[in-house]
Amino acid sequence: MQEQIASYLFQYKTCPLPGLGTLSVVKSGAEADFAGKLITAPKPVVRLENKESDTTGLVEYIANVSGDDTGKVSEALDHFCIDLKKQMKVQSTVKLAHIGNFFVDGSGKISFKPEELPASFLQPVYAERVIHPDAEHQILVGDKETTNTVMTEFFTEVPAVKDRWWIWAIVLGVIGLLLVVIYFTQLNGTPAFGNAVKI
Repeated sequence: MQEQIASYLFQYKTCPLPGLGTLSVVKSGAEADFAGKLITAPKPVVRLENKESDTTGLVEYIANVSGDDTGKVSEALDHFCIDLKKQMKVQSTVKLAHIGNFFVDGSGKISFKPEELPASFLQPVYAERVIHPDAEHQILVGDKETTNTVMTEFFTEVPAVKDRWWIWAIVLGVIGLLLVVIYFTQLNGTPAFGNAVKI
C-alpha cells in the first residue's frame, strides 16, 4: 500500500489519506546566488494539509495497479490510515516509505516531516550574469515605461560651468590699487595735484 501511495503522490502531486489529511507536493522556487554564479534547483516538498479530500482517484489508481476491486481497495486504504494513527499513539514517529514521517506534535495535532531528497537530484546550475552595456531595453519607472538609455542620461550629472568673473574683477582691482599706491610713493613728497614746480 505504501508503494502505491508514494507512486500516486509523485505522479498526481496530491494524495488524500482518510482520517489524516491530504499530502501534496509543492515546489519551492529556484534561488539565484550571484556571488557564487549559481542557480539552485527548485526543491519539491511534501506537505500535509489537515483537510479531507475525495479518495476516488487514489482508490481507482491502486485498484488498477493491484488488480483488486475498488471496494476492497477503499476498505484497505481506510484500515491502513487507521493503523497509521494507532501507531502514532504508540511510537513517536511513523515512517511512510519514500515520503516522510508522521508524528504527533506537542498540541496533539498530526504533523508530517518530509523525507529529504538526495543532493544528487538537486544539483545547482552554473549561471554567469551577462551584461550588455550598449543594449537598450524597456524598463518601468513608477507607472511610466521608458528605456535604460533615457534613464542613464537623466541621472548622469552634467557638470555646471561656474561663472568666475568676480575673481578677475578682484585681481584687476588689486592691480589698480597697487598701481595707485606705487604712483603716490614715486612722487617723493611732492603734491600729486596742482603745480609741482617749486618757486
